[in-house]
Amino acid sequence: MRTAPFTLALAASTLAAAAQQPAPVRLPAPEPAPAVYALDDALLQWPLSASLQAYADIDGRRLHRYVVDQAAIARRYRDNGHPQFWGRITGTSADAESADWLAAHFTRIGLADVRVQPIDLPPQWMPQSWTITASAGSITLPLDRSAQPAYGSPATPPGGIDADAVWVGTGSDADFAGRDVRGKAVFMFSMPLPGSMTNTSTAEGGPKRAEARGAAAVFEVIALPGNMRNMLYPARVAIPVFALGMEDGYAVRDLIGRAGDRPPRVRIRLDVRQVPNETSSLVWGTLPGATDETIYVMAHRDGWFDAATDNASGVATMIGLAEHFAKIPQARRRRTMIFVGLDGHHNDAGVGRSWMVARKDVLFAKTALAINAEHTSTIQTYFYGERIRRSNTYTAQLWYAGGPTRPKLQDLAIRAFREFGVSTYAEPEQAPPPGDLGRFFRFVPGVDAGDFNMYFHTDGETPETVPWTGLEASTRAYARIVDGVNALDLKDLQRPPEPDPTPR
Repeated sequence: MRTAPFTLALAASTLAAAAQQPAPVRLPAPEPAPAVYALDDALLQWPLSASLQAYADIDGRRLHRYVVDQAAIARRYRDNGHPQFWGRITGTSADAESADWLAAHFTRIGLADVRVQPIDLPPQWMPQSWTITASAGSITLPLDRSAQPAYGSPATPPGGIDADAVWVGTGSDADFAGRDVRGKAVFMFSMPLPGSMTNTSTAEGGPKRAEARGAAAVFEVIALPGNMRNMLYPARVAIPVFALGMEDGYAVRDLIGRAGDRPPRVRIRLDVRQVPNETSSLVWGTLPGATDETIYVMAHRDGWFDAATDNASGVATMIGLAEHFAKIPQARRRRTMIFVGLDGHHNDAGVGRSWMVARKDVLFAKTALAINAEHTSTIQTYFYGERIRRSNTYTAQLWYAGGPTRPKLQDLAIRAFREFGVSTYAEPEQAPPPGDLGRFFRFVPGVDAGDFNMYFHTDGETPETVPWTGLEASTRAYARIVDGVNALDLKDLQRPPEPDPTPR
């Protein structure tokens, strides 16, 4: 069928007119009114029924102070000469301070056999410093205010990198088509994917495409309103890769767009060292019970930046459980409880938990339950326009409770979460949420509930992102689960090792 000449002419004129129109104006969302209450005082607290008063001593406001204390450890490390790569980082003085702090709490509570067990680490990736600027004409943008090297990123050559900047959209094959990126600094848009431990451009191979086409460096602009530093997991390429805050990333994109035939220049210096002979530790404390059967409570101590949700919240929950059960006479505690502050899994890939797994036949021969306390409370947030808005409650949790082969444990967890107002995803996970229980759940009955929040692995993950109400609800629910498990026999909980249903 032939199209009439009139139709073609009309279409052509319409396209030409559209091309002459100015770009649409982006209307920002309305600014909120000033706050009318202190958020901490307005958080919704789940009421405690008369039948559950035994758990009233678990006080979320007290637990939150432990989150603040751990953030202070991270900030002391930052202020003591580590302004860019900081946190409770495995193998550092902050790691050692965190271990001593936790051991002191275990001793204060009255746990037995409190000890700090040294763990030798493989060489640790430690960026020392970096400087990054983008410039065009008289405009210079300092990018190191939000740029953060992805974990494992190599250093620049001693003289640094001085390269043209190029924007490649989302880093897909379509975005790279027809673009010469050889020797250039490549910028690409990326959405965070916290639950999968990555971001869209890395997950879809953007940095690998850039490397294959000869790029000198990659910047992944993380689409979170503001200008947060974001610590990314490895892109697994041999060129430097950085996360970049949204404000800085868009500023570079606009600079590239206005530059015409003379693209902006990007200057990069990154000093990275592989530091050998570092150590971390497992921190142990035991609450003897009436039998030699065991219940483990674990929480990793490390984290980037303040690491308030990941994982100061989990450590606070572990301390809260120790405090609660230490008040109960030993004769009424059916099983011995073992509390373990894990060395970490961000930098050293979980050397301590690997040590425990290698000794599973000894450590877990009579274990009825392992609780992994990780990301136990997160403020509920929403995107509204180009802002992150906080609410006065905590988020729902991903959860796993023994799986379908342990229906009694799963039923206990469902009931406990409901009784204490722990919001959960409607469906459980086939395996524990990404974290430390993933190394144990195949041979130990395990429970894990946590959330991967909007501030995950950023410098915005401060104590203010951990609502005390969520800490209280999660910790009380875990205590209730322990009591329920103690009413079950070991045979109702233990199973032969089962296969991992998901790739990890």
